[in-house]
Amino acid sequence: MKGVGAGPDTTAEWWTTSDVAAYLGVKVATVSNYRKRGQMPEPDATVGRTHMWRPTRVVSWHESRPRPGVGGRPSQVSKSESEPEVSSG
Repeated sequence: MKGVGAGPDTTAEWWTTSDVAAYLGVKVATVSNYRKRGQMPEPDATVGRTHMWRPTRVVSWHESRPRPGVGGRPSQVSKSESEPEVSSG
């Protein structure tokens, strides 16, 4: 199964931050920010300053993420829909 981006090898043993970014189709800085904010799984291993994840864990996490447009603010009602109709007569 291919990921969102051009994608690293999903059968690899480990993915680095760059691999995760390529899979998600985002910048490396975005993955780093997700990690720092606790918005993604913690790395499975860290060697020096290199964080590494098992690809299956990243794929599972990504597939369970809410999609854009799901949840959030309700759609705004236009003014004409929110005003009651007044009948004359």
